[in-house]
Amino acid sequence: MQRDDIRNLAMLVAFAIIGLLFPIVATTRFSQHILVMVVLYAVLGEAWNIMAGYAGMVSIGQAAFFGLGAYVSSVLSVKYGVSPWLGMLCAGLATAAFATVIGLPFSRLRGRYFAIGTIALGQMIKVVFENWQWVGAATGLMIPLANQGFASFQFHASKLPYYYTGLALLLLTLAFMYIMERSKMGYYFKAIRENEDVASGLGVNRTAYKLIAIAVSAGITGMCGTFLAQYSLYVEPEYMFNHSISVTIALVAVFGGSGNIIGPVLGSAILMPISELTRAWLGSSGTGIDLMIYGAFIVLMCVYEPEGLVGMARRIGASIKAQRERRGAARCQNS
Repeated sequence: MQRDDIRNLAMLVAFAIIGLLFPIVATTRFSQHILVMVVLYAVLGEAWNIMAGYAGMVSIGQAAFFGLGAYVSSVLSVKYGVSPWLGMLCAGLATAAFATVIGLPFSRLRGRYFAIGTIALGQMIKVVFENWQWVGAATGLMIPLANQGFASFQFHASKLPYYYTGLALLLLTLAFMYIMERSKMGYYFKAIRENEDVASGLGVNRTAYKLIAIAVSAGITGMCGTFLAQYSLYVEPEYMFNHSISVTIALVAVFGGSGNIIGPVLGSAILMPISELTRAWLGSSGTGIDLMIYGAFIVLMCVYEPEGLVGMARRIGASIKAQRERRGAARCQNS
């Protein structure tokens, strides 16, 4: 096992331990809510990372898959009494299948044209659900209250069960990412990201692997939509298909550092508390100061550290290593 592999595996284990122990100090419902948002957007950031960070297809329309997943499980629960856990699985499969179908024409787009196409997709699906009476149209659907417990996926006394459920989903996603990054699929994704024409010339079926990246990313995102639907017990187009969700997902991954496993987790761990705290402290003033602070923080980071927090850590590590080497060389010369 290479040194980078050992380091990444050690960081994943450290994240798991910290994630399990951190709720000890989170005793208020608001702090628990922040933890839930951190793990949720960490999973969403990892899903975006598969499509954009590894395969090079930058999506600004993940809310389309997120909202679709929320509606699939909610409709199955409200209208047919299906278990939310089975609904979550169905949501993942449905969004993956939908993404595969729409991915056929979208896979021909590149760069900014692909990003613009995903924005249009999200807005179109939002309009469809706003006018679809069978799913509640613009009013949406209320998920009925049930006895709390894992069977009903509803917890009323504390938000920590939601957090641990999200943490389990995050750890499974990270394990998948760890395996994928070292598999043939991960190498093919990176080849397509760097230059898909060259990758195709070397024998990579770029259309097939781009569809796989889109489908896997959409499937995980759709399952996260189910998670938020059960967390809020309410779905509506304006809430679930909101473009701000797509932007936040992308920002979390880019801020932490896309194209690696750790980046989206770091981005979510920093950005989501800032977002929730500034909204709680300043949002009620109606001046938008919370959004200005949040936006300025992200812009400064993207300007001065375009590779994100992971890039900053690598640069600092390289600087420390270079200093040690210079000191070692100086000692050798003096001796």
